[in-house]
Amino acid sequence: MKEKLIDMFQLQEELNRKINDNWKQIRSKEDFARAAWIECAELVDSLPWKWWKKQQPDMENVQIEVVDIWHFVMSYILLDYEDIGKAVESEPVSLFIRGLNEDFRELNIKGEYINHYLGETDRYKKIIFLAERVAEGFLKQDLNEGVFFFGLLVRNTISFEHLYLLYTGKNILNHIRQEKGYNSGEYKKVINGMEDNRYLFELVKSVKNKKDLEEKIRKTFETIHS
Repeated sequence: MKEKLIDMFQLQEELNRKINDNWKQIRSKEDFARAAWIECAELVDSLPWKWWKKQQPDMENVQIEVVDIWHFVMSYILLDYEDIGKAVESEPVSLFIRGLNEDFRELNIKGEYINHYLGETDRYKKIIFLAERVAEGFLKQDLNEGVFFFGLLVRNTISFEHLYLLYTGKNILNHIRQEKGYNSGEYKKVINGMEDNRYLFELVKSVKNKKDLEEKIRKTFETIHS
């Protein structure tokens, strides 16, 4: 797990530098906190929470949104660390891992939140509750609370191994977006009526390891953008 965490944090650092080489000087924790809680809202909107209309859960998009949140969680943490290894060994990452493992020992987190999580039997309500706790943590800029509940959110929506592969794929897609004019508005996210995230999700399902991922993603997106 540690090697994959280091890899993801390194990829995130490289992407942030590609967007702006001085990203740590111009971006703030407020920026990444806001981005994280907005992605949480988008995740919730993929689940049937609207009591006044019929909704179908979209678990594939939930997983995509979890990966998007992870981008901003890592960026928030990286603001405090020049060394990737130290970032991965930090207390916030330790709490993320504890969330993944449902380790509730000696937590400085409201007991009623843990009790609610443990007592909720409806899968979608549980995921919504966790997304709201992640959002709450980042709205308060309580990083430790936010990342612990994010670990629980990952546990209940996507395996760590799949998070790693889907994050890696999304990182490659984000590089392609930057290369094709995402910042200037030239890049089109919707291709032939389908968002690029959906193309990515299908590609990741067909690939077994990181080695084959970039080649397949780049080849596919060159074809569909031509």
